[in-house]
Amino acid sequence: MNIFYILRKSFTLQERRDILLNLCELFTVVGIDKGKITAALRNESFSDFEDCLQEICADGFGADFIVTRNTKDFETSKIPAVTPSELLARV
Repeated sequence: MNIFYILRKSFTLQERRDILLNLCELFTVVGIDKGKITAALRNESFSDFEDCLQEICADGFGADFIVTRNTKDFETSKIPAVTPSELLARV
């Protein structure tokens, strides 16, 4: 999970675990299976495999947005990408 890695600069291991546990209470976590992995590998509209996999999971779940710090990587996504600040402004 990228967020665990990103948070390492600002939070201790236990704080990161607590943050992610809290996020799991707020959000539904979607599983990744062979079908999603192969679909992402076959999708040539994304240059980044992980970004494509996120889009496939978001689409399968019916998500309204993909929240990311790098929206430009999701220009070809069926699901609109928003920054965390943009998401907070919407809710």
